[in-house]
Amino acid sequence: MNATRTIEINVFDFDGTITTKDTFALFLRYYVGLFGWAWRIISLVPVFLAYGIKLIDRHAVKKHVINRFFKGQPIAKVEQKAQTFAHTVIPTLIRPGALKELNTRKKDPESLYICSASITPYLRAWGETQNIHNILATELEVEDGVCTGRIKGWNVWGSGKIRRILAEFSPKSVKINHAYGDTRGDKEMLHAAEVSHWRPFRLTAHE
Repeated sequence: MNATRTIEINVFDFDGTITTKDTFALFLRYYVGLFGWAWRIISLVPVFLAYGIKLIDRHAVKKHVINRFFKGQPIAKVEQKAQTFAHTVIPTLIRPGALKELNTRKKDPESLYICSASITPYLRAWGETQNIHNILATELEVEDGVCTGRIKGWNVWGSGKIRRILAEFSPKSVKINHAYGDTRGDKEMLHAAEVSHWRPFRLTAHE
């Protein structure tokens, strides 16, 4: 009977919902430094232009960015930087209302999930500081301890969020009781939830 039980979860987007800024962009600069970041961004200008004229989609952009910043990088280095980023930078970005809601949801920790297009190393590191262990996010592919520059699985954005959630619980069924999000990338997840919360922790409508 337990095998057919529907698992009920509450899911939070991270960037913009829990935080005030996009942490992925911040981590890229944190990881390689200002000059390394600028050099890589300049090299990616053709990719950004192709996206601007709709020759490629945002998933292709994400793949190029991850390849440019992480290909050949030891995962141990990424995780070490992720730890310090999670402890020193992310706490300054957390919305007070989001933290209060997360603390309420921790009363049932097994049902609490963060589902984000950001990469897992620093999300898991931050989650550990908050006793939040269910992190569904974009994974860096690693071979022999080194990042290949590819995404493992999906870019967890848009329909990728639903695919990642379903994959986590397959073959069991899952129901999203509450979902919290703030952008187009959360649309499918919000629509799949029994109760959706759109930009719930902002102090003003323009924040």
